[in-house]
Amino acid sequence: MNDVQNYIEELKQLSKGNLRICRMNWWLLKYEDEFKEAINQTSCKKWARWLYKGEHPYPCVCPKRDNLCVFIDLYRELDRLTQIQHLENYFEEKFNNFQVIKDSGDAIMKWMRDIRPTISEIYLTLDKNENLKVRFYNSDPILEVNINKSDYKYTLLCLDIFNYNMYVRGM
Repeated sequence: MNDVQNYIEELKQLSKGNLRICRMNWWLLKYEDEFKEAINQTSCKKWARWLYKGEHPYPCVCPKRDNLCVFIDLYRELDRLTQIQHLENYFEEKFNNFQVIKDSGDAIMKWMRDIRPTISEIYLTLDKNENLKVRFYNSDPILEVNINKSDYKYTLLCLDIFNYNMYVRGM
């Protein structure tokens, strides 16, 4: 399992520029067995409890993370991003619906009620330059993967619309 650093390096090479969803899916599929094996080999039992018992894995508080844990966390985060990307058609439809009703306060309120359960399950990390990133600070060196934002176009638009109406307009 010492190869996890090579798996991570391969992903970093794939993400030069920005990681596209097709490359992300390919990498996840390629290393699926290694991901499960890493969970069984790591000394941190939170991953086994997450995978086999469905327990929520709390953030790592280790001063320096084990490479197995970095690989597991990276794999899990990329898998989560692919699940969000599967919602892109849903968000495109919601965005198009919003364009039709954007001048009606009542219709916007209904739109927000409809989209809220899905929006509340999504979080995406954007840096100060509005780039989509996966970043782990407690790895050595800091692990950062840039994700192609265009694969999340409508998701990000709907998040912006929802947040603006919820927190700026107070709807």
